[in-house]
Amino acid sequence: MAHSPQTGYTIKKWIENEYSYFWQESYGQIYPTLKKLVAEGYANCEPEAKFENGRGQIIYQITDAGRLELTNWLKKEPQIEKLRYEILLKISFGKNAETQTLLTHLDEFKTRNKRLVQEMNSYMVQMDERSEEVECFYSQLTALCGVYVYSAMEKWAEEAKRRILERNNEKNE
Repeated sequence: MAHSPQTGYTIKKWIENEYSYFWQESYGQIYPTLKKLVAEGYANCEPEAKFENGRGQIIYQITDAGRLELTNWLKKEPQIEKLRYEILLKISFGKNAETQTLLTHLDEFKTRNKRLVQEMNSYMVQMDERSEEVECFYSQLTALCGVYVYSAMEKWAEEAKRRILERNNEKNE
């Protein structure tokens, strides 16, 4: 909506495509927020248009007051991010697990993060190709963060696996 007028549905799809690697929202969060933004004067909406199936779509657009509020929000220091990785929780309880189970989890985590690095790199290339039609610089910076984070997680999984195997070898000697 900050980039162009959108429906709640297209906002959800845009979040899934652009931000799903680091931010998730549900329709249950989006629609009440849009209503609140309209009520507070930060957005407006066009009257519902009717389509053949009888369903309509409401187009939301940011207002000048909304753009000012966005600018003010961007100036505020970000809240501390809460890291939540189930793999880290499982590894922390590793003494209660079979070694092979942990190694399998780490292999899967490494593979998943390797794929995510590839996706982020591909995403940045796609944005380079679209740079003529839309401003992509800042979206590329968020994707670059993904490359660094997912690369680090991939390396961590490899190192954790190496250390678990090393520890098991020492115990068996």
